[in-house]
Amino acid sequence: MTDKDLWPDQDMSSSADDTRIAETLQRAIALFPEQWAAAATRLRTGDLVDDLVNVSPGAYDHAASSLLASASAWAYSDNEEVIRMMERRGFSNVCVTVKFNNQGFLMDSLVHFVLSRDGRVGILVFRGSQLQPLTNWLANINMKPEAFYAAGRVHGGFYHGILSVWSRVRHYLVAAQNGESICRASQRDAIDKRCAQEPSTEDVRVSCGEVLGLSTQDEESRKKEKLRSMVGALEDALRFKMEALYITGHSLGGALAVLAAALIYSDEKLRDLRPLLRGIYTFGQPMVGDPAFATKFQREFGSKLFRHVYSRDIIPHLPPRSAGIFEHFGQEYISSVEGWISNRGPTAGQVRIGGVAMLGSALAWLGEQFSPRGLLPDLGPVGWLAKKIVPPILREPLLFRYSLGDHMPINYLRASRGPVPGSEFL
Repeated sequence: MTDKDLWPDQDMSSSADDTRIAETLQRAIALFPEQWAAAATRLRTGDLVDDLVNVSPGAYDHAASSLLASASAWAYSDNEEVIRMMERRGFSNVCVTVKFNNQGFLMDSLVHFVLSRDGRVGILVFRGSQLQPLTNWLANINMKPEAFYAAGRVHGGFYHGILSVWSRVRHYLVAAQNGESICRASQRDAIDKRCAQEPSTEDVRVSCGEVLGLSTQDEESRKKEKLRSMVGALEDALRFKMEALYITGHSLGGALAVLAAALIYSDEKLRDLRPLLRGIYTFGQPMVGDPAFATKFQREFGSKLFRHVYSRDIIPHLPPRSAGIFEHFGQEYISSVEGWISNRGPTAGQVRIGGVAMLGSALAWLGEQFSPRGLLPDLGPVGWLAKKIVPPILREPLLFRYSLGDHMPINYLRASRGPVPGSEFL
C-alpha cells in the first residue's frame, strides 16, 4: 500500500462525504489493525455491565456486592491497580482519580470514578482511612457535628472530606450522564490529569480519548497521528450515556459514599442522576449523622443503602455516644458462612466510650493473632468444670465484644466473593 493510498490529497477532516469517510476508516483499519481490534474488544463490555444495568433500584444484588467489595478493597491502591483488578473481574473500564490532601484542613480524601468502557455503568468508590498519613486519623476523630443543609447534623470530619472532592466528582458524574468521556472532560477543563494509561506506550489510548504524542513531526507522523485520533473519535461516537450508578466504599470510604448519595439527593441540578442510582454498598461503615439526618435520607434513598458488617467489626459502632447521638439507616447485612445475609435483628448501635471499646477491640485482635490456647494442656473434666464456673471474660480475657481485626477490607472481600485465601490478588 502506497503513501498516497493511505492518505488522500484532500483534507479528510473537512470532507462530509460518507463514501470518503468510509474509505478513510478502512485505510485507518488497514494501517492500525491491532489497535482497532483492541478498541473493539474494549467496547464489548460483556454480560456483567448488562447485569449491573438491569438491577432494579433498591434491590440487593450479590454479584454487584461482590464487585463493589473488590472495588472498595482495591481503592487503597493507585489508579492503575484499580483498573487492573476491575478488568480481572470482568469490568472493562476507564478510571479517573480525584484526590485532596491538605494537612492544615486535616483532610486526605481520595475517590476513584470507574466507568465501563461503553459508558453505561459508573462506580464511584471512596478510599477509606490509611495507616499513613496522620491527617486520615485526625479527620476521623474530628467528630464535632455540623449542619447538613436542612437535614440534621453529620460527622464534621466526614463532611469536610466529601466536600473537598465533591465539585470535581460532580463534574465527572454529569459528564458520564451526558455520554461524554470522563478523561476527555478532565483534559478539557484541566481538572485532573491522572487518566488511565494503557500498559503499552505503543497502544492507542482510546479509553481516555487521547492521542499519543509522537516524537517526530514529519509528514508521515502527522498522518499517523491523525488516523490514530480517529480511533478515539470512533469510541466517543459509540459511547453510551451512563445508565446505572453505584457508590461504594470501605470504612471512612463507606461514610463518604453515604454523604455522596445525600448530596445527590440534596442538589436539584443532579435530580436526573437519582433514577440511575442502583445502590450504595458500604463495608464496615461508621455512622454518619444524627437521627434527623438518618430519618430524612431513609425516606430518600434508604432502600438503596446496603451496609455490610463483618462479624465483630468495631467501626460500624462508632462514633461513640460520648461524641453525640449518631444513627445508622438503610439495610444492614451481616457476614455468615454462606456469605452476606440480611440482619433481621437490631442494627449496629453506638458504643458508650470510644477509647475503651477501641482498646478492647485492638487487644481482641492481638489475642486472635497470639492465642495461647494451643499451648495449654487439655485439663479434661477440670477444664470442662472451669468453663462452667469461670466467667468468659476471666476465662478468656482477650476475647472482647468487638475486634479491630474484623474491620480489615480483606475480610469483607472474602465474605463477598468467597475466594480461596490468596486468590483475591490474582
